[in-house]
Amino acid sequence: MGPAGPVKVLGLVGWQLRYDLLAVVVIAAVLLPLPDTVDPNDYDAILATAGIVASIFVGFRNMNAYQRWWEARTLWGAVINDSRAMHHALSSVDDGSADMASVLERIRRRQVRYAWQLAAELRGVAPLPGVVDLTEDPPEATTIELLNEQAHDIQGLAASGHIDSPTRLMLMSVNRGLVTSQGGLERIRNQPIPAHYDMFVRGLAWVFALVAFNLLHVATHYVGSIALGLLFMILFIAAERLGYFFERPMSNSVFDLPMYRFCSTSTGNLLGSAQPLAAPRQSDKATVWW
Repeated sequence: MGPAGPVKVLGLVGWQLRYDLLAVVVIAAVLLPLPDTVDPNDYDAILATAGIVASIFVGFRNMNAYQRWWEARTLWGAVINDSRAMHHALSSVDDGSADMASVLERIRRRQVRYAWQLAAELRGVAPLPGVVDLTEDPPEATTIELLNEQAHDIQGLAASGHIDSPTRLMLMSVNRGLVTSQGGLERIRNQPIPAHYDMFVRGLAWVFALVAFNLLHVATHYVGSIALGLLFMILFIAAERLGYFFERPMSNSVFDLPMYRFCSTSTGNLLGSAQPLAAPRQSDKATVWW
């Protein structure tokens, strides 16, 4: 990332948390001049109870968020592996004929387009320029339609006698693997943590942060206590919000998996590094891979 990488990352994360950070500062400013209406002797019990409950739920939330992130990364790894498997399988059945060569090239190029189209659909954006030009399929073709066209081409190779039945089954098993991986990615993308549970965990985090802020006796206006209480609130609220962002690893944000980089890798594997889409969109030292 370069010498300034950590600072850039902190800036990007801070920008994503800007509304939460603003809320922390505003609430702290409102609480400062207010008299403390809670017996200080009760703070220890309140803090201990709220801390245990909030830590359990926030910890569970963040653990679940990481599991979702890692599962999505694993499924994208399966997409890349299946693309390579398709490429190798096509090379193994190539008989050198001109008719078969054109079909195999079309399957390879459609496989690359499929990966880019999948990334675009998961992010809810249009495919990058040049993606739809990879094949002669309709520009509006979806990932499912592209896989269906792959199946038609494989069937055509079998019908023309270029491949036998076991080879056809082998190529279709790769197609089925892609369908399975896509289904898992769509499940993660379309089914985040339920909204009511998200609100509950977020509320717990705020309650605990506010109690801790008051426990530091900010009403006495000691600058160190105020700064420490504000820092504690920011860190705890940020920890809960980071879990929220990591639950959505394909939401077109800086917390996304580097799906375009995965697609560039697949493009280079199947079509060669000379293909423009095979070039990574960011350098190896970029702050965020997209």
